[in-house]
Amino acid sequence: MYQAGSRVKFRGLFSRKRLDEACRRAVELHVTYASEGRESMTPLSSINADEVNAHYQAGGTVCITGVNRASSELGGLARACKTSLGWSGLVDCRAYLSKAGAGYTPHFDDKTVITLQIEGSKQWFVDVAPAVRHPIANAGRFPDGVYRYFRSAPELEPWEQFDQPRFPSEASTYTLSAGDILIVPAGVWHTACAQGHSLSVALTLNHVGAGSTHEIIFSTLLKQALSDPNWRGAAPMAPRSSGIKEAYETLSEVDAFFVERLHALRQWVDKSLDDRTDIIRTWSQRMSAGD
Repeated sequence: MYQAGSRVKFRGLFSRKRLDEACRRAVELHVTYASEGRESMTPLSSINADEVNAHYQAGGTVCITGVNRASSELGGLARACKTSLGWSGLVDCRAYLSKAGAGYTPHFDDKTVITLQIEGSKQWFVDVAPAVRHPIANAGRFPDGVYRYFRSAPELEPWEQFDQPRFPSEASTYTLSAGDILIVPAGVWHTACAQGHSLSVALTLNHVGAGSTHEIIFSTLLKQALSDPNWRGAAPMAPRSSGIKEAYETLSEVDAFFVERLHALRQWVDKSLDDRTDIIRTWSQRMSAGD
């Protein structure tokens, strides 16, 4: 979703001067560089506050993660966003600083991103639909031209797999100027290129980790199950070869142990279906959790 705004819409919220001040505080600073032709980008590298301007001038894109923890205005914005949307997961802010030609190359994120253009302008290409619904990792185009996940994993689950996109041939194009807003859902291919000096702030709506559906339910069930000492102990010891007379379980006894635990888990699930108080309490705690 794109929404045009006035150039003074975010005046007082953030600026290059405030970015420099935030960089001198305890925040995460990284830089990445787009390859020639903007086919891919270098892995994020950690930098120090006194290196920000040099990387900016050299054509890098500087990313300040958790900038809401170093800016009272952005901290208030993140909290207001979480409250107004009723978002149970983490909401934080990241600032992006880049000059003409710089910006992130084609990728998708494991979170929904609301971009506020603070200064300058940036051109975006955004695909029409998610490649993966609610992904749990980021993916992008590599130097060999292949789109894959940035994380290293021996294999992908079937639901994580995606077709190689024809991006950006079918993408929508947006040019953000100061005051404009763009929302890119998780799993949607996109790329952004600064048209000159560009400073933007991204509100990230995280569905991975604390506050996710599975975290709320499974953490509640785990807390309930740990009241039973059988859940707090170790699993059975592995079977040993025949002829060794030690207190090791047979394979059938190991299997029976896990069957018993699964039946016990079912009982906790049934109790939570009958009385959702603990589930709602966990959800409420995630709703009120700060950064």
